[in-house]
This record gives sequence, C-alpha cells and structure tokens, in this order.
Amino acid sequence: MPTKTELINKIWSQENKYSLQAIEEMRVRNWLSDGSLRGVAFCQAQLQSADLTNADLCEVDFHQASLDFANLSGAKLNSAKLNRASLQGVNFDHADLTFADMHKVNLRGARNLCEQQLASVSHLFGAMMPDGKPYDGRYNLPGDLGQAKWARVDVNNPKAMADFYGVSLDTYLAGQNTAAPKAAA
Repeated sequence: MPTKTELINKIWSQENKYSLQAIEEMRVRNWLSDGSLRGVAFCQAQLQSADLTNADLCEVDFHQASLDFANLSGAKLNSAKLNRASLQGVNFDHADLTFADMHKVNLRGARNLCEQQLASVSHLFGAMMPDGKPYDGRYNLPGDLGQAKWARVDVNNPKAMADFYGVSLDTYLAGQNTAAPKAAA
C-alpha cells in the first residue's frame, strides 16, 4: 500500500489517470481533507476532472496546473497559488478562495463561482473570466493594485487602470460601477 508521500508524488504525475487514482486513494484514507496537502507544490500537474471536493488545498501551488473540469466544491483554497492555471469548467460551489492568487488564470465556463468568491482573492490580473472576457479590475484586489503601483501605474487614473487591465475605459468604468462587493484594500 503506497505511503502518503508516494501518493502526493503520484498526484504530481504528468499522467492524468495516475493523478486521479492517487487523489481517490487519498480520499479513501481521508488525506484530502486533513491538511496533508497544505503547501504542496503541484506546478504543471495534470488534474483534469479531478474530484477534489472538500479538499484542504490551502497554500498549495498549482502554478500552470491543468484542473479543467475538476470538482472543487467545498475545497479550501486559502492562499493557494493558481496563477496561470487552467480552470475551465471547474465547479467552485462553496469553495473558499480567500487570498488565492489567480493571476492570469483561465476560468472560462467555471461553474458556481460567485462574486463574493472572486472579490476575496488576492489577484485576478490577466484572468480570463467565466464568460470568456478578460478581468476588468472591478474588485480592486489588493494584489492587483499592488502590482499596478509597482509598475508605476496611477491607480487613481481610470484610463491608466483600463490600460493596465487591457480593457477599454468604458469596460473598466462599467466594472467599477457594478454593485459587486469590493475587496478590502
């Protein structure tokens, strides 16, 4: 019977079927929800269609991972690094995305992803949203604003911010005027 470390290494496999088998074995042993995966690096992992329901994935590094059509219902993704990950069609029902880094993620077709979840992440700069449109800056996320300031963008200038996000001024202003909840600065 494989050890916890062996299963974690198998999840990182570039072969999706081996990753899925390891995830199911970890679920059987209750290692998905007990914190065993906290802080683990799964950069570029192939986790398409993975069932990560209720998994504790806090601080996990999914940089450039493919999680297309995965089930992240109820998953804890606090401070997870999802930058440049592909999350097409992912089910985010009740997932906790607080302070998750979603810089340049692909969220096309993501399901059950609400405004409050998106407003709680740290970064969405460069993200492709569920509707297939680029993120327009509407949540004024602290990580995005910090990146803009670092790039010497005047965050109080709507035209400069629209250019920063790569959207039209009208699109940026429309996002700023939505009733969506704003993240704390």
